[in-house]
This record gives sequence, structure tokens and C-alpha cells, in this order.
Amino acid sequence: MENLIGKTIQANYFRGAEAVGGHITFDATGFVFRSHSLNIQTGETRINYDEIVSISKRNTLGLVPNGLSVFTRSGFEHKFVVYHRSSIMDFLNSRIIAAGPTPPPLP
Repeated sequence: MENLIGKTIQANYFRGAEAVGGHITFDATGFVFRSHSLNIQTGETRINYDEIVSISKRNTLGLVPNGLSVFTRSGFEHKFVVYHRSSIMDFLNSRIIAAGPTPPPLP
């Protein structure tokens, strides 16, 4: 398994119907998606590893096997399009385990 801490990868992040182009940077406690300035929707989204409940594969547009869903304790599904999906999933799953048990969801 590749250690992605300190690395940046290109990705798309679905904000509603728009697949926002940008990149993900991994650090010791989580990762940040930062959009390119050319998108309609810009900004950044941070997800800490200890907030992640589960990760699953998804197909973009129902066909292309390059999607990744990250589910957080709040019940939100973060949808990404990435290259090398399996290695990213392996890394994230290792960080979830390292972060320890997930507390119960907030009411």
C-alpha cells in the first residue's frame, strides 16, 4: 500500500450535479479537496480520517469505474472521481483503522 501523506492527486468532486475539477492533498489527519479557479463552484472541502465511516467504489455516470464515495459520520456522501481508485481506497481504509473506532453518529 502506498503512503499518500504529503502527496497531491488530481480529482473531481461532485458538488450537486457539477463535477468540480481540482486536487486532493493528503496529510497526517485527513485530506483537502481544493478546486481549480476555473470552476463555477470553487473552494475547498476538508475531511478528517476520524470522520470517515466507510468508503466505497462508484461508477461515474453509472458506467466509468473511477468513482469513490466517502461517507462521514454526519451521514454525508462525498463523491470523487480519481485515478488509481484501489490504491486510494487502500490508503484511506488504513487511515480509518489507524484513527480508531468511530463514535456513534450525532443525533
